[in-house]
Amino acid sequence: MNESDAAAIFAPLWRRKWLILAVAILVAAGSYFYYRGQTKLFSSSTQIYLGSAGEESASGEKSARNSSDTSANQVAVINAIIVPQVRKQLRQAGERGAAKGEVKAKTAEKSEFLTITAEAHTAKATARLANAVALAYLRREHAARRHGINTAIEIAQRQLHRIELTSAAPPKSGPKSSGSSTSNVLQEANLSSKINQLESSLAVVGAEQVSPARPGNARLLKPKPRQNAIFGFVIGLLLACIFAYVLGRFDRRLRTLSSIEQVFGAPILTALPEVRRPLVMRGGAPSPSNNLLEPVRRLHAALKLRPASVAGVMVKTNGSSSGKRAPRVVLVTSAEVGDGKSTLIANLALVQRDGGERVAVIDANMRRPAMARLLGAADTHGLAEVLMGRLELSQAMQGVRGAPGAGQAAAAEGGVATLVSSHSSGSISLLASGHGSANPPALLASDSMPDLLSSLSEEFDYVLIDGPSPLEVSDVMPLLSLVDGVVVVARIAHTRDPSAERLAQLLRDDARAPLLGVVANCVAPKQISRYGLSSSTGAGWSRALARR
Repeated sequence: MNESDAAAIFAPLWRRKWLILAVAILVAAGSYFYYRGQTKLFSSSTQIYLGSAGEESASGEKSARNSSDTSANQVAVINAIIVPQVRKQLRQAGERGAAKGEVKAKTAEKSEFLTITAEAHTAKATARLANAVALAYLRREHAARRHGINTAIEIAQRQLHRIELTSAAPPKSGPKSSGSSTSNVLQEANLSSKINQLESSLAVVGAEQVSPARPGNARLLKPKPRQNAIFGFVIGLLLACIFAYVLGRFDRRLRTLSSIEQVFGAPILTALPEVRRPLVMRGGAPSPSNNLLEPVRRLHAALKLRPASVAGVMVKTNGSSSGKRAPRVVLVTSAEVGDGKSTLIANLALVQRDGGERVAVIDANMRRPAMARLLGAADTHGLAEVLMGRLELSQAMQGVRGAPGAGQAAAAEGGVATLVSSHSSGSISLLASGHGSANPPALLASDSMPDLLSSLSEEFDYVLIDGPSPLEVSDVMPLLSLVDGVVVVARIAHTRDPSAERLAQLLRDDARAPLLGVVANCVAPKQISRYGLSSSTGAGWSRALARR
């Protein structure tokens, strides 16, 4: 996997890194508070040692424990007999917390230890339940053991008594009688020894409890909010990454400057950073944001030098060839609504005016006009009235006043002006969209439109036309054969790739209006720098001049 493949995989995740992190944190917090409110469950355990009882059985204690009474059998006895009895006793004693707990005995194969594990909602209840089962089992075992030993003693004593009675009978003559007497003496001795051993074993403890359960040693089984929160964070992070990746695969919006160039097949004329207010009011007049000054000046310079960068391209103005001069009548459009073309035209007109140019702005977007609002003019009349013959062009044009010293102040705050000229020599005239047009495409395709553009191009240095997207409506299509060039505005993370491709194909098919380039809007500063463009605010030039 090369670097480009890795970038394509991780780019959707990196774009939504804060969203992914927020989802993971929310899942972790939700898991923590959810499990913190759950009922707690504790576990305690104790052990019973069977070794001493086993040793006594091996030494001849037959009745104390049957030979088939193995550890596994003892576990079955505890789980089937002792546990129900202990539960009943605890309920009668009013210890319902311990009585409702779970308890189970188990042992390893060939082990002399029984482990009793109890679970309850409090540490005290778990220890009480485990110890109660262990003590009940020991009482039962001790009682059974004592009963078995006592039974064995009684049997041995009866046997000894019978032998003593036999020995007390008058002896019979003969060798057989003497042998029987000797045998009785040996049996008496054995039985007496056995009785003594059994009586002494009564004092020996059989099975015994080791490591009794204590509340302080109880183990919390659940809930474990911290562990659950960590697990929830990991799961949330993983699911958010998967969702972001899938969403990124289906997201067809343009994300990089290189992708914009690739789709439109045209150079990036300038890249505008994202700002909260592209136009600000200074001295009661609109002015570009300081962060947009240098990028818009770069666009102005690119338009002036555009023919020099495209050798052999003959730019046409209103149907007549004019050689390699800069395009004067420029249509600005976009593939999507909201890409920022109207704001760009307003900023470009203000920058060109501050650079000493005479600029005419035409709002050809009769469905959603915006230029009058952006430039602080009235939209009571305009292009529609001129094309319908209701007003003369000179009557419909409105002047846009600028703030005193706006050009000099902007240069001081935002950097060095790209094209230095006196502010007084430049001007902006606005031809608003006007009202009363029921059929904008037919109106813009009327015979009056070429004459209007020809008249404005002779009077002004630049004619900027704000046109709607040709993919949205067909209003702007008649203008493609009347302008010197088209500038497309594409907004990062907003313009969809299919729309951009369709607009690029439309402009390529109509060779009458050359695509001068693309303006990328709302670009991250890091991406602008990686693309090779300098500081968007011109702060570097300002600092360099301040040091001189």
